[in-house]
Amino acid sequence: MSDARTEEHICTNCGVICVPAGGGRWVHPEPWATLKARRICAEPAPLRTATPREIKNGAMQALKRDRWIVEEQLAPLVRPEGSPVRVGVVGCYALKAGATAHPRGWGYLADDGHYGLGATTTTTRYDGPGELAAELRALFWALRRLLPRYQLTVLSDYPEIRELVNEWRRGNTDVVPRGYNPERRDSGRESKLARAARAVHQHADQVVVEVVSDYADTPLGAGADRLAQLGWHWCAGEIHKGDAKELGLAAAAHHLDVAPVLVPRD
Repeated sequence: MSDARTEEHICTNCGVICVPAGGGRWVHPEPWATLKARRICAEPAPLRTATPREIKNGAMQALKRDRWIVEEQLAPLVRPEGSPVRVGVVGCYALKAGATAHPRGWGYLADDGHYGLGATTTTTRYDGPGELAAELRALFWALRRLLPRYQLTVLSDYPEIRELVNEWRRGNTDVVPRGYNPERRDSGRESKLARAARAVHQHADQVVVEVVSDYADTPLGAGADRLAQLGWHWCAGEIHKGDAKELGLAAAAHHLDVAPVLVPRD
């Protein structure tokens, strides 16, 4: 008797579990056909065998979060959805002696109190070289948190990021920086910049990039830089998660000049 688990695959189109139905056809089985009805595609096709966790959850995780990541919002600055919001994004890239995978820290800080810090050790196979790749990581997480909820102005000291976002707004969503691999990852997940490009194009009238000569000249840029450095130090093993969370809160509150009080989590 065949193991039923070997029949459960991840669908290449939507990431939900699919199984063979005979005659070369594949279907999304119950209970997932009902529970994930908004997500499933009309013509399932197998990408790869599902892992035990995916079989239990009924689908592949759509987005892989960074291993090192903190995202919060300061309560004194909350504003209604649809409001204009400015957000600074900064990447931090530095070599760590003796390491084979070098941390790329990222940080973003918005004037509505949203902030994030984190890091990745993703290799140049996917991201391309250096600090620009780290700053694009900050852009991705900021867009994911703030778009399309607000009218968004992104502050960056990279003209390349403005050019990239403008290309996406015009519908050229396949444009990526040199060295970045936009193909689906080995897991089948869509690349982060492919997701960002689609979101920007869908909400092209809600996001612009403003290039600043030096991010340190603005409170949002200076705060995002501090957050990016904290992400780097956390990933490099120089501080613990608790320290990153505490110092990140203090930095965000300091640069936005408000009390360090967070919006409660649901």
